[in-house]
Amino acid sequence: MKFTNRVRFMLWVYIIALNAILRYPATPHEIGWDTFGIHALANSISEFGYAKWWVNLLSIAGFYPCSYASAVPSLVSGISQCTGIDMEWTVWLFCTLTGIFTAFFAYIMAGTIRDNDIFKFLVAFGYSTAPGVLNFSTWQLSTRGLFITLFPLFIYLVLKLRYSLKYIPLAFLLFITLVVTHHLFYFAIPVILCFIIVAMFYKIGEYIRIRIPDRFINIVSINLSIILFWIPFFTYSFISETSSRYEWLIFLARTYVRHVGILLIFAIGGLTYILLKNDKKFDEWFLLAILISGAPLLWIYRYSKWSFIVFATIFAGVSIDNIAKVQENRRYALIAIIIGLLLSLTFSAFYQHFRTNIIGRPTYNERYMEDGTYVAGLWIKDNIDGNMVCNDVTVSKRIFAISEVPMLTGDGTIDLTNGLIKISDLNITKVSPLSSDFYFEGPYIRTPHTPFTGYYVSLLNEVDFDSYYGKRVISKFNLSFVIENEDIGDNPFIRSIHREKDNIYDDAKIQIWCLN
Repeated sequence: MKFTNRVRFMLWVYIIALNAILRYPATPHEIGWDTFGIHALANSISEFGYAKWWVNLLSIAGFYPCSYASAVPSLVSGISQCTGIDMEWTVWLFCTLTGIFTAFFAYIMAGTIRDNDIFKFLVAFGYSTAPGVLNFSTWQLSTRGLFITLFPLFIYLVLKLRYSLKYIPLAFLLFITLVVTHHLFYFAIPVILCFIIVAMFYKIGEYIRIRIPDRFINIVSINLSIILFWIPFFTYSFISETSSRYEWLIFLARTYVRHVGILLIFAIGGLTYILLKNDKKFDEWFLLAILISGAPLLWIYRYSKWSFIVFATIFAGVSIDNIAKVQENRRYALIAIIIGLLLSLTFSAFYQHFRTNIIGRPTYNERYMEDGTYVAGLWIKDNIDGNMVCNDVTVSKRIFAISEVPMLTGDGTIDLTNGLIKISDLNITKVSPLSSDFYFEGPYIRTPHTPFTGYYVSLLNEVDFDSYYGKRVISKFNLSFVIENEDIGDNPFIRSIHREKDNIYDDAKIQIWCLN
């Protein structure tokens, strides 16, 4: 079905406005934990003009000790420098724009699967408003967020290779971009392999005419999908040792519902339709190949859920598009679609503006940066010149991101960029290609059980400042100030500071003590 240009324009206005509204901040400041680490790295690029954690070629993609995937910090730093906007609001702008772009990329991706305006707009709407997508594109600076945005565009370019090889350079460049964005780029590899396999079978079919009954193919596809999915259940592969396989299965279901939303119900219908459909087209075989090859990986929910969202949205679009084509009882079919989309939107809005960002977090570890922390960061920026340490690793990153005054955070990449450690101080070990660490961490890792900044931060919170170990850590990192988050309570180090040192700042959330 084709819409008029006017209808397309109105639908795009609605989708863009809806995405902007859903991403309107429900918190006073930035959200998340990774956000502030990436914020700090972006500050470092803006200040020094280069990424200080690039000590090896592998550092660019985060595959070397004390490194981080560089795409997001570089992009955010570039936007801030070009616009002159404060970094905190640059983060908000970046997240909002990438969130809106997910709709455009999902739309053009859907167009390569079905040249149908209803289907394309359904996929654009469903993907851009999925709870998992919204979560990482709302004032939360995450490398996952950029991967989620670019993944549909990558699928689009791969599918376009069927018609023209001129898309190879673009697909290759985007794949490299995904590599330096997040380690989730591994989920782009099955997309490439499945496309190649399906294309090869189609090419072979042009020369070898073998007629296999559709019913037989459907039965094999269904059974193969089911068998591969349940293999981890019986072998305990990808299941945490602390969980039973039944608990893990329930948790998987909750995770996928949480990140896809109500559209997951429609996705099951669309998946069933493609599995049972006769005379499948190229794109439907491609989706089926992705489903079959990725079935066991669904148990690795921490990573698979981010690639699963886009395919679930495609299957949901197929299901709703089929419902829209129903001629008998058409009115009831349209009512069912409208109710389904409204429920999906309500579910996403509930998690976006209520459950995720407001409810369920202890006061000492809010998911967003509180005003007291932000104000303290600004005060430190104007009044303190010296290295700092904090009794709360979360608050330490947040204050460092705002103040840009060197802070011993325990995060190797951040401590490397702020000059508190050198890469030559680390013991680095090669990793065997047969180890999973080789692929998730990189060919080199910090030698296990060797002291690191995280160790020194934890040690400092367990001893008095004037003890042997306290003096050693303070001297090693030339610490001059201690930041105290009052909400988490004291410890031996903080108690000794209270007895001996002067308080120079107190806003009922953050206290600052001078060691000198």
